[in-house]
Amino acid sequence: MGQQTPTKTPGVVRREVRRLVRQIMTAPAVLTSYLFAARYYDLIHGKKVRRIAGAVGPANKVAVYLIFPQQGLLASHLGALDYLRSKGYAPVVVSNIALDAGAQAQVLKAAHLYVERPNFGYDFGGYRDGILSIADRLPKLDHLCLLNDSTWFNLPGAEDWLDAAEALRVDLAAAASNYGVPRVKMEEFRRIEWRYLTTHKNFHFCSFALLFSQRVLADPDFLRFWQRFPLTSNKSRTVRRGEIGLSKWILARDYTHGTTCDITHLDRELSALGDDRIREIADNLISPDDPQFQVVKHELLAAGPSREDLISLILTGVARRGSSYVLADYTLTEKRFPFLKKSPVWLNQEASDITLKLAAALPGPGGEVIVDEIKALRAARPPRF
Repeated sequence: MGQQTPTKTPGVVRREVRRLVRQIMTAPAVLTSYLFAARYYDLIHGKKVRRIAGAVGPANKVAVYLIFPQQGLLASHLGALDYLRSKGYAPVVVSNIALDAGAQAQVLKAAHLYVERPNFGYDFGGYRDGILSIADRLPKLDHLCLLNDSTWFNLPGAEDWLDAAEALRVDLAAAASNYGVPRVKMEEFRRIEWRYLTTHKNFHFCSFALLFSQRVLADPDFLRFWQRFPLTSNKSRTVRRGEIGLSKWILARDYTHGTTCDITHLDRELSALGDDRIREIADNLISPDDPQFQVVKHELLAAGPSREDLISLILTGVARRGSSYVLADYTLTEKRFPFLKKSPVWLNQEASDITLKLAAALPGPGGEVIVDEIKALRAARPPRF
């Protein structure tokens, strides 16, 4: 007898019908947002954008640095601006929160331009206002860097990111990328196959640090991308239209690209490490918003896992959430990655504790600044744990 097709239960059918109805009902709003969001923002919110010239003169390299200073202007913000100027970049600081007079004065001393805007559109909304502020100069620039304060950078003792990014000599250099491997179910983590490809549908270059070449900046379509960018307050749509959309724009035009933290051969790199180090990396995996991963991680670690299982767990975590979050211990230590994500500090207890432990190992006054800011965030931000 032939194999029968399983019959869907009434409950499953009702859920699928409800999902389809929701998609149909939201489609007009999504389409309207996609077609008219940029124009709406420019007409309604654009009037609220303030631009003030800073003390730093123009340069042939510009860094748009987006900040969201809920705890006020921090030492790490000023340290980032010092770093950018030391590399010959004219900083354009974009703030999604109005700074007080004293903080604004500090920024103006360290920046070429200060842009204050409504908190709309997440990082790509801020990047857009920064880029449009220098639109007439884009084709003449040697490099444009986009950075935001969702990370601490350039970490003390780490590689110099702008030196490393420029040394790649590509049209788009990113600090990291995500989702080049299909995500697997946690119960099937041992079956993961590491083939990291830019052709995966959700692959994207991470937007917290991007460096564009003169060839991209001279392309009129690059400016048009930002002029027409459909801003939204929906985070998942911002990721799709922003990080994934910009990545696809680069890939479709055959621009050269690369990452300073390349994980194409992560499986081989992990295999070259000793057993104790593999276990340490597994212990320090950060997954701030993946409860299933957390459960499997702790069950596996408590069971006396094999080396192979630990490597599969690490690779699965990266496939599900990206190396910038999950793999911080490995990237900071083995790859001297100069970025540390902030959001794990307030998303769950274990992620927060691991982030603090890793920061405490950073050398010198720069490390002390980050530790102090982590402790302040843990005290000030409403924790989700």
